[in-house]
Amino acid sequence: MKRWRRRRRVDGAHAIPLTPAQVAAARATGSKVMWIISLIFIGTTVAGALATGIVLRVEAPEGHDWLASLSFVGAALLLGCLGYAWGGREVAASVAALVLSTIGIVVTVSQISAGLSLESFLFGLAVVPYLLITKEIPVLRAALSASVVGAYLVCEFGYPQGSGDAELPAELAQTVAHFDKIGAGVFLFLVVGVLELRHTRLQRTLEGAARYGELRATTDELTGVYNRRPVIAQLSEWAERGRGNYAIALIDLDHFKTINDEFGHDCGDKILQAVANTLRNHFRDSDMVSRWGGDEFLVLIPGVRHADLVPILERLRRSINLIEKRCDDHVHTVSVSVGAAMGALGQTPDECIAAADHALYRAKAEGRDKVVAVGITQATHALGRPSPDDMGKWSTAREPLQ
Repeated sequence: MKRWRRRRRVDGAHAIPLTPAQVAAARATGSKVMWIISLIFIGTTVAGALATGIVLRVEAPEGHDWLASLSFVGAALLLGCLGYAWGGREVAASVAALVLSTIGIVVTVSQISAGLSLESFLFGLAVVPYLLITKEIPVLRAALSASVVGAYLVCEFGYPQGSGDAELPAELAQTVAHFDKIGAGVFLFLVVGVLELRHTRLQRTLEGAARYGELRATTDELTGVYNRRPVIAQLSEWAERGRGNYAIALIDLDHFKTINDEFGHDCGDKILQAVANTLRNHFRDSDMVSRWGGDEFLVLIPGVRHADLVPILERLRRSINLIEKRCDDHVHTVSVSVGAAMGALGQTPDECIAAADHALYRAKAEGRDKVVAVGITQATHALGRPSPDDMGKWSTAREPLQ
């Protein structure tokens, strides 16, 4: 996982890979966040009901005491929902709080009329089911939302201004309506904002899971470099486009089987990882380093001049020679044989790989720890001439380009 995060991004993918365990952890965290939001929602509704009751008790004219009592009763019922949510049943508690809030608003509007604008809060409540009910119960979410919308229509058209039996004085009703509209707008804004944050979080989780799947399909798990799939796909694309200005290098570790047999596969794995790191550090971001087989790596090098290929690979060979790995009190040094070939117009990728493989066979036959390239000419106007920065990357910090 850590190795994948260090790899360069492919095809513009920016998502951080998430393993199945990390996806499960992210979902659990999201559920916890929604649980906290449920508590905040119910607690805020309780506070609103209490505040409304207190204001009505102090400011409402005679004959309106029952409105304050209604608010206090609603607050008590919502406190019961809050305790229910605290007990781990936040979905049921949220549904109950939503229903109680809707009923409270409808009852109040039926007595005071829609002129109070209290029904404006129903806009936000209609969205709340999609926020609080995180489980896959779409019918419940839709039913709750539809019932809240229906309650708004009843308030708006069933109890128009002036139809209530307990109308507030005009000045007080106007002041309350003013604050109701502001509060309803803020409430709706907060609900939509939390929904957007949850959507963004979910999208990042899905992208991370997809990125993990992509890396599993295109990355060698041991070394963190590419496997065969993306290299073959890139070569096939270039073949269709008729591109030939690239090189293929096959790098094979010398006497690697002896290391595995004498010191075990754990030691061999450490050496493979060290070689892969050296390859990554030696080549440019545009080059594709892949593990081609057990102890064999393939590097696809676009836009390299014929005259530069062998010096580049010689520097790589000498860099690998500097690797030292300790296994069972024995320090291993590494050498590689390298075979390379230049791609040419009209040549298939398989032909180029076969040419590089033939060059690798020659390098091993001539004593190993050697670079052999085929199809090399002293071209002076080859396509894709590397920039000075690229040459600096290839030359490595140990040996400046001469």
